Amino acid sequence: MAGTRTVPMWVVLAAMVVVQVGFGAYGIVVAKFAEKNKANPLVFSFIRDLCCAPVLMLAAFVAEKKILFPTLREMPLFILLGFLGMFCNQLLYILGVYWAGPSIASAFQPAIPVWAAFFALIFRVEKMPPLRSVFTWAKLLGILFAAVGAIGMTVFKPTASSSPSSDNGGNSTAVPAVTTACKASTKHSAHDTVIGCIMLLGNTIAMSFYVLVQKKFIFMKPDSRYSDMSVNVTAWCYIWGAVFMGLASPLAHVVQQAQCGVKSDPWAIPLEVTYPIEYAIFIASALCYLLITWSTMQISATLVTAFWPLQVPVAIVMAYFVLGDELGEFQYVFCALIIVGLLLVVFSNYMLDKDSEAKYVPLVPNRNRVQASDTHDVEDSADHRLLHDAHGTH
Repeated sequence: MAGTRTVPMWVVLAAMVVVQVGFGAYGIVVAKFAEKNKANPLVFSFIRDLCCAPVLMLAAFVAEKKILFPTLREMPLFILLGFLGMFCNQLLYILGVYWAGPSIASAFQPAIPVWAAFFALIFRVEKMPPLRSVFTWAKLLGILFAAVGAIGMTVFKPTASSSPSSDNGGNSTAVPAVTTACKASTKHSAHDTVIGCIMLLGNTIAMSFYVLVQKKFIFMKPDSRYSDMSVNVTAWCYIWGAVFMGLASPLAHVVQQAQCGVKSDPWAIPLEVTYPIEYAIFIASALCYLLITWSTMQISATLVTAFWPLQVPVAIVMAYFVLGDELGEFQYVFCALIIVGLLLVVFSNYMLDKDSEAKYVPLVPNRNRVQASDTHDVEDSADHRLLHDAHGTH
């Protein structure tokens, strides 16, 4: 069946840890090399997606031996995935940061696994787990622990800390160097905050749907041509993401003028931002999104998104060692809560899968048993014929 795991579980889990480390370390790279040089976030995202697409196409040709072009029937699916995962995810996050601020934006990101678990059941991407099972409630509790821990680490960080936020699912604006092209006010009115929260709500829902749509319409389809071609899937998603981001790039002038109060060129990219752009293209985009797609092919969408809160402690801990930021007492507690939550999710998911396999009864009987049964039937019939002939002779 398409979408079944073909590699050891620990390899897939390690890949998801690498993804969150890649996302979490992105803010450190920007803060280290380009903290004082601002780039327009929309322009930054457009360059990132535009350059990442050919990198992934080349990777698809090398790793999967060919570039598989979608048919007219398959193309709408990739347009939808590019719209959700690359365009809406990034653009709504950019607008959320502008209206509500980076702290609130970071606090929203742990909602991604919650949305994924909810919509996976609503749209039957995953089977309803047995409510009487203790492992079902342990899994839900683990997701809640991880989400609360990530929010707590974001909200209760020391006020003097200047640690950058994590990349938050591939959004390129969750860091100081690319948040604005000039120093914007950190004060947000209640009206602005509400608008920003709506944008961030859409951002987290879009990312969860990106993973769920991939799982349901590509990796769970036995007749899908892309069921074992995760690199091609990611590449085509990024191509359409770049198209949509290019169409939205004229908004860069609006954002630039609204934030700076003066007209300036949003396409002016400082030379110091080259390192963050390269990191965003090759690590935060190509590598991380490729591993997300590959992991979605191997395990459930809920388990894939359950690792999202991990990027928050990764970013904060790396900022402590690299940038010299402080760690608050509460952050140790919330970090432990995230780790306990992830362990609960992984262990509960393993036990639920084990129980499901134990209760599984194949519709087609075992061939060896069938053949053995047929052999015994033939032998029995032959014995009956011999006995019948013997009685007839006498």
